[in-house]
Order: sequence, then structure tokens, then C-alpha cells
Amino acid sequence: MSTTDHTDELLLAFIDESIHSIHGLADQITAFLQNPANADSINGVFRTVHSIKGNAGFFGLSAIKKFAHAVENTLDDIRNQKLTLNEELNRVLIEAFDKLNSLLQQVEAGTHQDELTDDEIQLLERIGELAAESSSGFSEEDRLLEELRELAEEMSAAGFPESLRWSEKIAQLVRCNSEEEAEAGNSPDSLSTPEEILKQTFTIDGEDVSQFVHIVASAFQWPSSGKWEDSHSCTVLDRLSDLSMMCRVKGSEGDHKKIESAIKDFKTLYESPIGVDKGLISVIWDQVAIVLDRFHVIEAAPTAKEAPTQKAEAAKETSAPEAALPQAKRSRSIRVNENHLDRFLDDVSGLFITCERLKDVQSRMSDAESIADLVEELRQINVTFSTQANELQKSVVSLRKVPIGSLLSKFPPMARKLANDLSKKIDVHIEGDDVEVDKSLIEDLDSPLTHMIRNVADHAIEKPEDRLARGVNESGNLWIKAETTRTHVVLTIRDDGRGIDPSRIRQKALDKQVLPADQIHAMSDAEVIDLIFHPGFSTADQITDVSGRGVGMDVVRTTIRDHDGDVQVASVVNEGTTFTVEIPIRQAVLVIDGLLVGAEKEQFVLPFENIREVLEVDIDEIKTCHGMPMTVIRGQTVSVLSLAEQMELATGTSYQEKKRHPAVLVANKKGAACLLVDRVIGKRKVVVNDMQNVLENCRRIGGVAQMGGGRLALVVSVPEIVKSMLDY
Repeated sequence: MSTTDHTDELLLAFIDESIHSIHGLADQITAFLQNPANADSINGVFRTVHSIKGNAGFFGLSAIKKFAHAVENTLDDIRNQKLTLNEELNRVLIEAFDKLNSLLQQVEAGTHQDELTDDEIQLLERIGELAAESSSGFSEEDRLLEELRELAEEMSAAGFPESLRWSEKIAQLVRCNSEEEAEAGNSPDSLSTPEEILKQTFTIDGEDVSQFVHIVASAFQWPSSGKWEDSHSCTVLDRLSDLSMMCRVKGSEGDHKKIESAIKDFKTLYESPIGVDKGLISVIWDQVAIVLDRFHVIEAAPTAKEAPTQKAEAAKETSAPEAALPQAKRSRSIRVNENHLDRFLDDVSGLFITCERLKDVQSRMSDAESIADLVEELRQINVTFSTQANELQKSVVSLRKVPIGSLLSKFPPMARKLANDLSKKIDVHIEGDDVEVDKSLIEDLDSPLTHMIRNVADHAIEKPEDRLARGVNESGNLWIKAETTRTHVVLTIRDDGRGIDPSRIRQKALDKQVLPADQIHAMSDAEVIDLIFHPGFSTADQITDVSGRGVGMDVVRTTIRDHDGDVQVASVVNEGTTFTVEIPIRQAVLVIDGLLVGAEKEQFVLPFENIREVLEVDIDEIKTCHGMPMTVIRGQTVSVLSLAEQMELATGTSYQEKKRHPAVLVANKKGAACLLVDRVIGKRKVVVNDMQNVLENCRRIGGVAQMGGGRLALVVSVPEIVKSMLDY
């Protein structure tokens, strides 16, 4: 692997990791708002943003680094009690997390910019304004001194009584340094950082001393390992001594004394049991920077001869981050739970053991006296092998699964922001965010769910004054629940808003003439409410940025049905609305339990999960109602369908030719049907390949099963069979 490929891989891993870690920040900081004693919440948020900032700098993503750094500073002030987190600051910080997520996605898509946009700058300015309003009055020196005091007390209690004396000594150093800077008119923000020093030019008495100054500055850069070693302290002392000597030789006695003072102060830190940290080393650096900044020479404008070369270099630097973002090379990846991987490896190991057992039986069969004993042993091994294969299949499937929370976590901040823009209040409740589903399904559900959440915030939840007028809490509620069956993901989106008024929908439908008037009048309330999914239908009185164009809910149902799913709605006026989304769990290869049946000369598989009963039907008990054959099974009237006719077999014979006919009662949530078959062969565990892309127009075929001997059998899609019966 080339260095470039390796860098690309690291960058993409950083983007995936960062986007994943951002998802929980809104909940974490809101938890701290509700319980300020919960320091773990705010510390976790700070660590995440701090990590993103550091890595963004490593990859040259300057816009992300600047944005994350500004947010990090505010979070640091909050966790150190210099700022008080309130509702408004919490809301704007959540908005900043969403913006940071967008910036990372731009990098992923290869559309990022090196500089912050006006909107991003305004958001940071808004955070700064709110932070200033909620300031607790702590200075940076106060914070550092407080940390020193706490650290000294901890060390004293741990058996280092001298730490208190050293702490006071260092505290005095910090206070004196702060007073000296104030008297000199310098502030830490006005001084150059070591990184800035390394980019500047320095002279003393006309002599270029840039290389020497850069060596001094590099000694003050915090180690990339994150840990300050004794060797770093020795390097700092050596560089400071060299700088002091140079100042003395060049006749700058005042600067010489300042550096000597810095050396003395650094030795105090170095020799103390408290040790050196970023805050304390910055105190020494501030003393050094005051001297170095006086040497700084501002570069003159480049000559005409120099300009092209410098521009070329600048262009090279600017384009460097872009080169690290190979959009075309991006590979699809998923995060794998370590427990899933361990289980997968265990299952693979079990298969190797079974293979060895099979080899042993094979070697013994050549000279065995009793074949019957070996046949029984082989049967037992085959049972074990089948069980292990099932577990291995489950393990592989689990490797593709990710928590649906990675999708659901985006909706609370989105709903809160939209509600705030509409002068509303909304609380979002997530249940089942640990449910694991296939990663591809996460991508399929993103767009329709976004439409639905926006619809709830815009249409369902009323403004605070309207909610108070009908006697409920001014803040609306949105519940999002995820759960799975063996074959479907079920999502419930429920609110406690105004509900959908069927009379209003009916009138809108009549006004817009979406259907003939007599048909609309004949509809039940439930059928009328379902018209919200009709193409072009909207209940909004005016078009806004959010809604009113009549495309949202139509897109939702169309998208979900494109994935063989469905969405239903139920609503009660002044109580709320519930949307239920069901979408099948799709896999390229699926292992199922099925019932193998025959129709004419062909074999078909009926999924066991859809089978209610295997029986024989008396042809004389089949009656016709409105053109549909019907029969009664255990008190339930069901439609009778011929499997051969449903599969459009050219030689399909009529079921009336037999007095009693084998049949299978199949069902799903929508209804039941009695399928007449020619023969029931038996239960099979089959491997099913998804053939949707190959057989796009064969809706009643759910896949192709690989049978023993290399034969194939079509898997019947029971939902489509039931749907055809209901549409009859």
C-alpha cells in the first residue's frame, strides 16, 4: 500500500469515527443541562470535540479545526464552571454539533472548503455572545490556580505533603506572570503561539536568527504523544539557556533577564512533584513569547520575480488537503461490534473441527466392518455441521448490522431546530435505538423518516399558546420507537399534537378534486386520512420552506414501497397521530425455514413464518363470492387461490378436478389466503438469493432457493399473494 493510500484510509476512518461520535452529543449535553452535577456528560462532549479538532489539524482540514476549536473553548469553559449552560446556549451548541457533522460529511463527499462560510462564522459568533452573557467571571488564571489547588490537595492526601508548599510556589509564579503581562500591556491572546513563531522571520540587529528562534519555539510544542517526558524538560532548559546567552551577547540585557526569570520558573515546575502540564508550560511560554515577538519581522511584499514561485507554493499547500480526499476511491465500510466478530471466529473454528471429524470418518469407512455404525456417526456429524452453519450464517449477518440509533440520533436536534424556527417547543423521545439492522436499511430509511419528522414539527405540534388553550403542556412530544421482527423493521412515529381532522381532509380533497366527489363522500374516516399520501395533496394553507407543496408524504410512501415496505397512519383529533412504517430486512443471501410444495411439475418454497396450517380442502366447500372463491377454515372465511394460477404456469390445471385438494393456509398482517397446491413435499432449510434486480416485474417471487442436487425452487412472496387477493 502506498503512503497516499494509507493516508486516504486514515482520513476516511477519521471521518467515519467522528460522524459516529457526534451523534450522541446532543443527548449528552442536554443531560448535563438537566443535571449539572453530571460532569461525565460535559466531559464526554468536550473530549469528542477536542479529538475532532486535533485530528482535523493533522489532516489539514482547517475549517473543521477552526470551528471545532471555537466550540471546544466554550465547552471547556462550561466544564470548568466559567460559563453556565442555559437553554439557549444548549440549543445553539446542539446546532453547532449538527454543523460540525455537516462539515465532516462535506469532506466525505469531497466538497469541503478550506475557510468557514458566513453562516458558520455567524453561528460561532452567536455562541460567543451567549457565552459572554452566561460568564461566571472566572479568568484563565483563576481556572489554572483552582486546578493547581485541587491537584495539590489530592497529592497531599495521597502521601505527598510537600505538594501543598510546591503548589503555593507555582501559584505565586502564575499570579506574578499575570501581573507582569498586565503591566506590560500584553495578554495571552495577543502573544504568538509556538506554531505561529515557526512560520515567522526574526532578526536581532539586522542578523537573521529565525532558525535559532524556531528551535526554541519547537521545544515548547506539546509532544504528540500527549505526555511530557523528562527529556522534553531538559530540551526546554537547554534552549532557554541558549536564548539567554544570545540576548546577552547581542546587548539586550532586559530580554536576558526575562529569559533568566523564565528559566528559574521552569525549574520550579520541573522540580515540583506536581509536574508539567499544558497550562503551566504556557505560563513559561508567555514569558518567552514577549521577548520573541519583539524580534519578529513582518515580511515585505514579494517582488514581481518572487511572486509566481510563492503563489505556486501557496497553491500547492492549499491543494494538499484536497489530494487527501479521494471521493472516487471511497470504499463502503461499517463498524463491527467486537462481540459479533468474536462469535464469528468461534463459529468458523467450529466448522474446522467438524471438517476434521468428517475426514476421520472417511478414512475409517474404507476398512470398517459395520457401515451402519459409521452411517449413524455421519448423521450425527451432519446435524452438528448444520447447526454450526446456521450459527455462522447468523454471525455473518450480524457483522453487517449497526445500531439504528446512528440514524435516529439525528432527529432530536433536527426536530428541536425546526420547532424553534417555527416558534414551537418539542421534546423528542427515542426508544429502541440499540436495535440492530442492516446498514443498507439505515440508508433506505433516512430520507422518508426525515420527511415524517419535519411533517410532525410543522403540522402536528401546535404553538405553545395553542397547546395551553386546549389544556396540555406547552411543549409537544414526539416519540420515535424502533423494533424488529425476524423479517421486518417496524418504526413508530407518534405525537401528541392536534391530530388529523378527517372532515378537513375530506373538504380539501373535494376542493382539489383529487378523486371523484362520490368516491370521497363514500370513504370512511380512516380512508380519508390516508389521502395525505396522495400525490400532490397538502393540507397546508401556505407554502413555506418546510411544507405546503404536497410532495412530502407522497415521497414517504413511494420510497418505502419501493423497498417492499408500507406506511400506515392513525389519528385522533386533539390526541395525536401515529405513523407505522414496516420495511423488510433485505439481505443479498438469506437462509430460511420453508415448506417445499409442488404445483404442476415445478417446486416452490413457502416461508415458514407465513404458514398458519397445512390441510386438505373439500372442493364442495368452496363457494364463490363476488367472483372470488372462498371457504371457511376454523370459523374464518378466507379466499382460495391456486398456486399454479398465481405463478402463471402455462399448463396449470383447475383445482375442481380433485375432490379433496392439499392446501396451505398462509397469512401476514394484512390478511390470509388458502393456497391450493398439487403436493406437499416437506420442510426444508434453504438458501435464498434475492432476485429483485433480475426479476423486477415478478412481484410474487421473493427469491430463488438453492436445493440439493443443484436444483432451484422459486420462493413465493406471501405478502404479494395476499395483496393480489385484497386488490381483486
